[in-house]
Amino acid sequence: MNEPETTNRSTLIRSAVTFQLKLMADGLRDLVLMPVSLFATLVGLFRGGQEPEREFEQVLELGRQTEKWINLFGNHEVPAAPRNIASIDDIFVRVEDVLRKQYKTGGTSKSAQLEIEDALQTARESVPDK
Repeated sequence: MNEPETTNRSTLIRSAVTFQLKLMADGLRDLVLMPVSLFATLVGLFRGGQEPEREFEQVLELGRQTEKWINLFGNHEVPAAPRNIASIDDIFVRVEDVLRKQYKTGGTSKSAQLEIEDALQTARESVPDK
């Protein structure tokens, strides 16, 4: 087997795994947004007033932001962010880099775990609160 074929296959595997993880994140987001959007609709209906759609619009905005963050099909431009996690792709890249370094250096799994936990914590801190 030659090098380009191996590279193509590894790229395919990486892309497929990334897509599956993004599908899971997108599905989880949808599961959370379903009851939240229904609750926001009920709140707006019972509250009434000038802007009964206010809470529902906030849920839609949260959905738009998380859609950009998940970037399921790669349709959104993701700005480069030095310490901020601009998208779920950034998490995957950081985790992959840590795992590659650990594999190449034969490092300890504890240090890999700490770096991965740091990447995930940074991701949690960068998700918008709305």
